[in-house]
Amino acid sequence: MNQVIKNHPTTECHLSVLGDQPYPAYELRNIVRYLNQSSDMCSAQLLDHVGLTAEQLEGPTLPAYKVLAAMKFCAQHLGPIVGARIGTTYEVSDLGVFGYAIASTQNLGHAIEIENKYYPLLGNLLKRGSNFTDGLMCATLYNVQNIDEESLSFFVALGNSARMHIARSIFGDDLCYKNVQFEFNDEANQKEYEAIYGCPVEFNASQNGWSIERALFSRERKQGNRADCTQYLPYCNELIENLKQNASLVNDIQQILVSCAGDYPDIEMLASAFKISSRTLRRQLANLGTSYQKILNKVRCQLSIEYLTRTEISIEDISNLIGFSDVTNFRHAFKKWVGKTPNFYRKTYQQPLSL
Repeated sequence: MNQVIKNHPTTECHLSVLGDQPYPAYELRNIVRYLNQSSDMCSAQLLDHVGLTAEQLEGPTLPAYKVLAAMKFCAQHLGPIVGARIGTTYEVSDLGVFGYAIASTQNLGHAIEIENKYYPLLGNLLKRGSNFTDGLMCATLYNVQNIDEESLSFFVALGNSARMHIARSIFGDDLCYKNVQFEFNDEANQKEYEAIYGCPVEFNASQNGWSIERALFSRERKQGNRADCTQYLPYCNELIENLKQNASLVNDIQQILVSCAGDYPDIEMLASAFKISSRTLRRQLANLGTSYQKILNKVRCQLSIEYLTRTEISIEDISNLIGFSDVTNFRHAFKKWVGKTPNFYRKTYQQPLSL
């Protein structure tokens, strides 16, 4: 095990951000920009709360735990409806080269395909699952990071709004979701949400998600942009690699745990690998808003999702592969992680297997 820890390989399992891992800075920049132009709250209060300066926002990434702290602060002081309002201020240029790639796609379906491929460039705090039924693409947003309910409400309200606002700027102002579902309750602002999203909004739903008519996938971008998205994709690939290689304690721990799947080192062994005491490691992780158990749970969750959607390995074998001695415990854990059973998740989201 010690040899594995010292020489853990890279992995093709793309894990979402947490702790001190890099998160795109544009999200917090846009929140601050909105606050500077509104009377809802002073942006200086937000930056002071998360320990950032305006200059630090100009970099490409920020530690994820600071972005999460900002989301929580906004949720508590402003509420999710302000997140939805902020989303309507997003522009293609805010997303940098990825935004230009999306704006240069052939049609809406192509844009969704590119978004799925380069999802980490959007932050990737949530795991998105999609399926097609009754002429709709239905997207479900899974909280695999165990983000608290307040922060999550602000994050999904903002994200759903920003996605549609940018899509309208590219494919037409009349574009809208078929429906939007939120786990939280903000019925007092329902009319404003429905005006922003252009569709019925359901609160107190069993999951966060949205749907869009598949017939809209053929809609072409507005006239005027003659660029080809392929000219931007090499730069998107480079950004993805930079995110992977950006050193962070949480990322290093994740890489170790993924490489040791099913035979995980305990926190004492991890601390030894980093040449610190287990007490120091616990304190460092706590300062990043996470813990060894949270990181382990995320790794197990992400690996199980990979196995369920990309392989035909039985659920019993998946349970063993990610370190559960009892499949019943795995089923309970997976339901807690994503809100669905392993059987349901596989049936709904399994991808076609290559021959």
